[in-house]
Amino acid sequence: MPIASLSPGPFIALVCLLITVLCHAARQYHPEPALRLLGMGTFAGAIGLPLVMMRPPVPEWVAIPIGNSIVLLALALFWQATMRLYGRPLFRWGLAAPVLLWLGLCAFGWFRHSLALRVEIAMAMVAGLVFLPLCRLARPPRETRTQLALLVIGGVHVVCSAVRGLLTAMPGLFPWEGLVNAAIPFEMLSYVVLWPGLMLILVAERAMRQTRTMAFQDDMTGVLNRRGFWQAAEALPRRGVLLFDIDHFKHINDTFGHAAGDRVIRHFSTVATDALGPDVLFGRIGGEEFAAAVSGLSHEALYAVAERVRLTFAETVTPPGVRATVSIGIAAPAAPGLPLGEQMALADRALYRAKHQGRNRTEGDGSDPVHSPASTPVPPREGVTPRAPGWWRRLYIRGADQDASGDAAFLGCRRDRHPGAGITDHAADFDRVGRAGG
Repeated sequence: MPIASLSPGPFIALVCLLITVLCHAARQYHPEPALRLLGMGTFAGAIGLPLVMMRPPVPEWVAIPIGNSIVLLALALFWQATMRLYGRPLFRWGLAAPVLLWLGLCAFGWFRHSLALRVEIAMAMVAGLVFLPLCRLARPPRETRTQLALLVIGGVHVVCSAVRGLLTAMPGLFPWEGLVNAAIPFEMLSYVVLWPGLMLILVAERAMRQTRTMAFQDDMTGVLNRRGFWQAAEALPRRGVLLFDIDHFKHINDTFGHAAGDRVIRHFSTVATDALGPDVLFGRIGGEEFAAAVSGLSHEALYAVAERVRLTFAETVTPPGVRATVSIGIAAPAAPGLPLGEQMALADRALYRAKHQGRNRTEGDGSDPVHSPASTPVPPREGVTPRAPGWWRRLYIRGADQDASGDAAFLGCRRDRHPGAGITDHAADFDRVGRAGG
């Protein structure tokens, strides 16, 4: 038998089964509920489409009620997969209603024996089931071009379904009716294959975006982590850098518990994010230490921004009744080509001076001296010697992706605080101090 004489039903079934297998495989790596519904829809299409298309030898009493109802179920599953992808709960009646409606109509002889009526009602139901997910996809935000492609594919299918229904109800409406009748089945088959394929791509793109976000986001606070901050800050022109270190953080942990310490960290992140505004990069670079980078501000403007954060945080109380302060070091806007690591080292030295001069204050890097008359330094507690923020945290969080010259400058600054000390010399301190901070 020539290949050209074979029905396209088996080929469509094979493609649908392939997409079903891909959906199942994707679920092993990304447990997205929409993938399960999408796989079920393509599996239903692999069964329903051959039943509808292969007449004969498939008898009418199987193809009309059963085959068409399975195809409608596949479209309803595509609709619900789209809604689940955007966080909506599964609407089971939305799956059952099209099937029950079609089977109920097929119970009447006048419906089964009227080709025109069957086509008109089937096209109306198909257009409705395709239009419903388009309503959700059309809402902002537009995530990727794949979403736009889904809108185009779905819109074309709605138009083709409407045209076929009109041609059935009013024969001779268009002079090119023969061409339309020949193209519409091809378009319908293309929809059943392209829609789930594009949906699978959309799920994969969303999973990659989520993975990228997780790689650059701090789990506890939701702000940038060290890697995300470093990558974004390196691209800023004429950037100024602020380093923040919550004062007496070890004392907070020892007195109120680590859960209270975590609340203080989250509270400072919220206060700083609100005070800095949307134009400032802000991230948690380790423990109780945070950093901010902003482009185009003078040293005086950076100091004003730092003071706004410091004063706002000092005036608030973190449940359960913890009042904490923060010390801040400033590095002036960088000259072109200055590595971020060297600039962070300057800000770190300024932060160290703020710690030694009483904490709860802002200090500059010395390039443009900063005085803080508004600061209200907190004297050290009895028996506690002011010290630098834990050097080990900075060593621990330095990634292999960091600029080598920046690494050397930053770690050199840390060794200046502990002359003659290296990583090996302070291994015992790392184990003993734990999360301690200045």
